[in-house]
Amino acid sequence: MLENNDWINDLLAWYGSLLTVNQLDIMKSYYQADLSLSEIAKNNKVSRSAIHETIKRSEELLYNYEEKLKVVKKFKERSEQYQKLKSLKIKTVDDIVKKLEKIE
Repeated sequence: MLENNDWINDLLAWYGSLLTVNQLDIMKSYYQADLSLSEIAKNNKVSRSAIHETIKRSEELLYNYEEKLKVVKKFKERSEQYQKLKSLKIKTVDDIVKKLEKIE
């Protein structure tokens, strides 16, 4: 479950702005503030099932964005390669990697 939460938080970081303000607020409340469905429902003056449906729909949207765009996957792969380059301990390579990281 924690791994899924991390993945959803990564998706929110990259695609959260593509959700509605309400969807984003609910997703942040659930995944980042760790509020229960009941707490979020009370805060939003809606039913618990409405919050559950909003979360499920928002998750589906985030997964679909990633499936099509693969931004998070590519970012993670690039980061892995940067780490491998850094481990080479070659000054010129380190300098280039630092410059590349500033671009992202």
